[in-house]
Amino acid sequence: MNRDIPFDARIAVRMPQSLYDKLERWAEAEDRPLANLIYTLVKQAVTEREQLMQALEPDRDSS
Repeated sequence: MNRDIPFDARIAVRMPQSLYDKLERWAEAEDRPLANLIYTLVKQAVTEREQLMQALEPDRDSS
């Protein structure tokens, strides 16, 4: 696959019904589609992890 060409990837996710129901209620409470809520949560988690990894980088040099 050519990663030089931007694209919107689609993925399928399996999750317990109880988790799905909670996410669906959350999305409804915010009046947005479930897919948008999940995208936002994943994007936020990735951003937080990147920030954590950047904060830990100086520690790698001192090893």
